[in-house]
Amino acid sequence: MIENQDITSVFVLFLILIFYFFQVFQKVKLLYLFRSAYYHFANIFFPYNSNDLNIHSKINYLHYFYIFFFTLINGVIIVYLGSFYFNGSIKLEGMSEKLLSDFLSINLFIFLMLLIRFLIIKYVIEIFLSSKFKFIFFKNYIINIVIGLLLFFNFVIYKLNSFYTIDSLKHVFFILIGLHFIFQTKNYMSLIIKSEAKEFIYFILYLCAFKLAPWLWLYQDLFST
Repeated sequence: MIENQDITSVFVLFLILIFYFFQVFQKVKLLYLFRSAYYHFANIFFPYNSNDLNIHSKINYLHYFYIFFFTLINGVIIVYLGSFYFNGSIKLEGMSEKLLSDFLSINLFIFLMLLIRFLIIKYVIEIFLSSKFKFIFFKNYIINIVIGLLLFFNFVIYKLNSFYTIDSLKHVFFILIGLHFIFQTKNYMSLIIKSEAKEFIYFILYLCAFKLAPWLWLYQDLFST
């Protein structure tokens, strides 16, 4: 049996080391990330300005800083879906080999779907988008990182405390996801009201094809049985 507390402790220690590494070598990006987190929560009841938290250099998603958080975000999504799919059974006394195999299979399936979606958006959809929308997408990616980290800490608390049930995990999960949608919607609305009709149509197609459709398909495939 694989002890869950040991696995969780290793991941927490690894995350602390990574943040220390970023603090030394990627301090500017890390400060931008924390500044963004403070800004979004401090302005949750106020509209955003389209120029807030602006950056003046080319956005490189293939930088190891963003690759790490892309992997972390997807990993957080995977463990939550796995927990919900197995109804919390992965918390009990460790995981059997069969349960671990099933869990890893679901993980790989979800990760590949997210990776393919990212590559399509990065190398196909971005061709049709203006720099304004690319910047909005980047700000939403920062929001994904912030919410992903909060979800990670919530899952760590769930794994290490017996009183924290699967229902409590779900409640906090939906609260954080609700904040995620609020922050992203405010980002989109701050620019949509100033966008041309062509940009608006591209945005709607992006939401339907790459934001909603993959998750609806995944939910139907995993949870319909």
